[in-house]
Amino acid sequence: MNKNTTNNDLQILQNEKSDICISIIMPTHPTSPGRRTDPAQLEKTIRQAKKQLYGQYDNKVIGPLVQAVDELYGQIDFMHNAEGIGLFVSQNVKKLIHFFFPVKERIVIAQSFDIRDLLYELYYDIPYVVLMVSQKEARLYNGRLNNVTAISDAHFPKKNDAEYEYNRPCRGSSYVGHAFVKEFEKDKSISEELRLKAFFRETDDLLNSYLHNGTPLIITGENKDQVYFTEVTRHVQNIACNIPGNYSTFNDHELGMLTWKAMKLFLDNKKEKLVRDIKEKIGGDPGVTGIENIWKAVQEGRGYKLLVEKDFSIPGYLPPNDDYDLHIFPFKQPNHLVPDVVNRLIEMVLEKNGEVVMVENDVLQDYKRLALFTRY
Repeated sequence: MNKNTTNNDLQILQNEKSDICISIIMPTHPTSPGRRTDPAQLEKTIRQAKKQLYGQYDNKVIGPLVQAVDELYGQIDFMHNAEGIGLFVSQNVKKLIHFFFPVKERIVIAQSFDIRDLLYELYYDIPYVVLMVSQKEARLYNGRLNNVTAISDAHFPKKNDAEYEYNRPCRGSSYVGHAFVKEFEKDKSISEELRLKAFFRETDDLLNSYLHNGTPLIITGENKDQVYFTEVTRHVQNIACNIPGNYSTFNDHELGMLTWKAMKLFLDNKKEKLVRDIKEKIGGDPGVTGIENIWKAVQEGRGYKLLVEKDFSIPGYLPPNDDYDLHIFPFKQPNHLVPDVVNRLIEMVLEKNGEVVMVENDVLQDYKRLALFTRY
């Protein structure tokens, strides 16, 4: 069962704006002995959240919310947890989400949900396709994170039914026989290559039905077979990684663990390229750093792609009737608190149809933990 978050979950949490939005996020353990402590630790975290709620709001207001938190806790199967868990509760929303990646313990009570861990996970939680090629057949799999499922339909698995037919070389004289056999074997090898490429070309044509909107493609197989396939494919732009070797005996779980490592490396490399790009643009448009500058650019609608470290959080202060002049330290004039500037920035970028990429902690330490690509 795939218990991981989905785009639909993100949309629901992102769109919810209420007087009280409760986000309780805690790391968990998928294996023993660590998972034995998870129930007690989560109970402790929930008690802390309830204490904050009772200290800030009227009991009648928070009563249904506290009950919803308890109901979500009762739904948790602690024997089958992932790396983290999130309880999200408001007047209109009640969601339990499992995280595939480690998370940092957090309690956030605000007018919107803390969605940074969902964004981090969704960056990786994208569908990909695995093609296993060999001289005998081609198999296809749908992949997501470390889960792969074999495709069995009218197209796959695809058998290579072509056989090379040839006559054995007749015995020639001692003077010409060896040369004749060598020429024959060369001929045979060329013909087999042509037949194999024809098979891979047919296989490649079938991929049109499975690769949509740039779906990443991972190819496994012996080196020679991968070379032949790469020479004939029309889907080079989709290829995320080639994994050399024969994995035809792997079950779905083993293959999923193998391909996920390659897929994560591919996606991590894309992140690293974004960080390199922002470093090249520092000092001029369209790269912006510094949280006050980024806040203003996003408010103006110029935010195209926000890069932010996954656990970075900082409060800020705004003067009355001025949403542009953010300060990260209190000032003497009247002002109001923005409890988590980073989470609000994330929301604003998404609301204005921008993109947010959560990067690893300390990757952007030279740029105060976040950076922005602007539209202009």
